[in-house]
Formats: sequence, structure tokens, C-alpha cells
Amino acid sequence: MDSPESVQKLLDSTASQELKALVNAKNIHERVLKGCRVNSIFITNKIFDRNATEYLGAHRQIEGHDFPSILDKYTYVGEEDSVNVETQLDLKCPEFIHYTLEGGIEVNVFAIQAKELLKLEGIQDNSLFSKNARFGLGRTRVNKDIKETLKNNIDHSKFFLYHNGITIVCQEMNANANLVKISNYSVVNGCQSMLTFYENSENISDNVYVLTKIIEIPIGAPVSVESITYWTNNQNAISVRDLKANDVVQRSLKREFDELFDHKVLYRRQRGDLSHGYDEVIERDFAAQLIVAFYLGEPNITYVRNRLFTDRYYDIFSMHIDPSKIYLANIIYNTIENNVERLKFVPIRNYGLARFFMLHVIGELLREDPKGQEILNDSKNYVKGTNLQVFKNAIAKLFQLVIYDIDNFILDWLKDHKNFFDYKNFFKNSDAVRHMTQSLITSYKKALVHHPEDSFETIFSKTVE
Repeated sequence: MDSPESVQKLLDSTASQELKALVNAKNIHERVLKGCRVNSIFITNKIFDRNATEYLGAHRQIEGHDFPSILDKYTYVGEEDSVNVETQLDLKCPEFIHYTLEGGIEVNVFAIQAKELLKLEGIQDNSLFSKNARFGLGRTRVNKDIKETLKNNIDHSKFFLYHNGITIVCQEMNANANLVKISNYSVVNGCQSMLTFYENSENISDNVYVLTKIIEIPIGAPVSVESITYWTNNQNAISVRDLKANDVVQRSLKREFDELFDHKVLYRRQRGDLSHGYDEVIERDFAAQLIVAFYLGEPNITYVRNRLFTDRYYDIFSMHIDPSKIYLANIIYNTIENNVERLKFVPIRNYGLARFFMLHVIGELLREDPKGQEILNDSKNYVKGTNLQVFKNAIAKLFQLVIYDIDNFILDWLKDHKNFFDYKNFFKNSDAVRHMTQSLITSYKKALVHHPEDSFETIFSKTVE
């Protein structure tokens, strides 16, 4: 693609149709014609083997980065110096933990007022965080939660209980019951919190204490600042989804699943729940995705799983949702999964958002059908017993009819968009999802005029186990 001629040669060749469609959709030919240059960069988190190394050596125009290259050139540890001044922090809480390691490494753990931590130099210009794994991430959930806590004076005394604390490394530290002095220091974990303290300093009272670990690492010590930075930023995080695992909603769902399915279907509300003795497992996160796609009609947000357990949590796990409804959606999703190979457009067969979109479409079609509405309103009678297999077979036949309309929609889209279907972004777009859903429902309804036997009600009545 280094000239208009080479781009045209590619388009005239027997190369991948998807590649050529992408070149057309991005107007590469016109851009190269105007003088733009195409830069080829290959990035992987694996290690280049001999074939990759030889190929990149023979094709100098391609820039390649594998795991060792990224670690070497774009390391998470900053190269800037630590803050090389002495700072004194007053200790209102005289008790602290002291720990000594080999090599002269000293560790003290304090409860320090947040307003005292703001005495540390280098917050405004980020030099305090030169060895942190990352700088500020902006308006993250954690930052917003800290900000809200600081605004509420009632919770200030509890801040120490809620917050994970910060870690500071320094070259020299002197501490007693009244104060701690440090020099040549850097915050290696807790950058987000420190910046939030700084930005909301007017709301910080004397009651806001922070768990603060300060590590003195003399020159030549057997443990490096880099290794401490790495490990303090790479613990297994407890996600917001994990925090919901023990609330009353999740505990109730687990108990109700066991009762409805006689301990044969495990609703795994906690990571690590053992599935011994169960025939089937439904993960908590997957259940949320099923609900938001099938019952709330928003398959486009199923990929943002943390959001499903924060601002949308009580919309999703509402009083209207019970194990039978979750399992009903799961049956349909599995049916889609077992028949998705029939789709002609290969890229979306294994694309998760596309599958949740298809689940959403089936849900909309069932709501348009008398038998479908009956099943949705009384799902307990169709998730086990003699009706279960009939329901599965009927859904399989319905989905096979929908597949034709999906293929035709994509075919029409390709004709109108230079043979390019940006499916990954398409299924994340609420307007696109709404447009395609309406198009598929309309096509299905038109087909029923000539083939009423294809209604779900008729399909179900003629289906056998």
C-alpha cells in the first residue's frame, strides 16, 4: 500500500474479500493518492518465534513489537527521579507497625491524615508518581466513590475502613510516635487516590485517615523499587461484580436455582463455587448479560460487564427476574450457539455481541406471538419437564427462519457500504441494533403473510420432543 498502484493491485487481486472491503471502506486508495502514508505495526503480547523474526528482518517497513520489546521500550516503571526533598508528616495516631527485612529494608505502616499526605511534593506536576504503574485515570468508579465519600462528612471517620491505602517508597525514613520524615520518595500505588485527595482538598476533614505503607529501600538493597511497583499494582483485584456476590439478591437466586432444579443447575454467584454434583452451571456475569439482552432489550451493552453490576444492577436483577426466566434465556442462547454455524457471514458466528443480539431478536419475536407471550409469562412450565425439549426444538426452528433474514440484512448492508460490515462496532451501537431488530421483525412478519405455518405458535404446536 505504498502507492495508489499497489492499492489498486490489491483490490484487483484474489486477496481476502474482507480485507478489500476494509480498504474500500477506509478510502485507502484515495488517501494514498493524496500523499498519505500507510504505516504497518504488528503488536503481540506473545514472543516472536524464528519465523516472525526472519519475516520482520526481511520487511523493514513493518514495525514489530512483541512482549519483551514492549516491556523493554514501554515499561510500566517511569524513568523519572523520585522527589528528592525531605518532607515531614505529622502523626496524630502514634501507633504504627514496624518491620525490618534483610538488606536494610525498613517498612512502617501508619494511619496518616489525608491532609498530611497532601504535603508530599510533586502531586501537581505528577513527579510524585514517576514510578507508579499509571497516572490518573480520570473519572473512574473508584475515584468518583472517593469523591462522594469526601463530600459526606458523616463517612469521614469510616474512610480508613473503606480505603485500600497507598504505598510510598523512599531512600531514607525516620519515624517516631509524633512524625515521620522521608526523602527521595515516590508513590508507587495509590496515585488515583492521591490525585482525588488533591482535587477535593477543600472537603477533607481531620477525620479522614489513610492506611499508608512507607518502605525505605537503601541503595544496593536486594529488592528493587521496580519489583515493588510491579507487585503492588498486580494483585488479583476484587471487582465490583465480586462485591455483589454476597448481597441478598444473589444469595436468593442461588437458593431458588437449587430449589427449582433440585441442585442440578448451579447458579455460580461467587468465583470459585464448586460445581461437583451439578449437571449445568450458569455464571452470575453471564446471567446478567442474558437478562439485559433478552428482557431489557439492550444487547449492545452486554460487553460492559462492570456497568451491569453498578448503575444498572437493580434494573437487571429486579423483582421480576427469577431462575426460570434466566434459564429460559439461557436455553435460547444455547440454541443460537448450536445453530449459529448456519449463518453465511462467518465473522459474526463467534462474536459475543452478535449472539446476544440474536437472543434479543428471538425475545422480540416471542413477544409478538401469543404462544411466545404465554411462555414468557409462565416460564417455569417450560424450563423443565416434558415442555422443555419441545420448547428447545421450537426455538431451534424459529432461529433457523431468522437466520435467513439476518443473512439478507447483512447482504443488503454490504451492497450499500462498499462491501464492508464493521460488525464489532455495529453491535455496540444502540441505533444500529434498533434498526436491524426492526428490519428483521418486519421481514419475519411479511413472511408470515404467505407462510402462516412459520408462526412460533404453529411451530410449537407441531413440534414433538
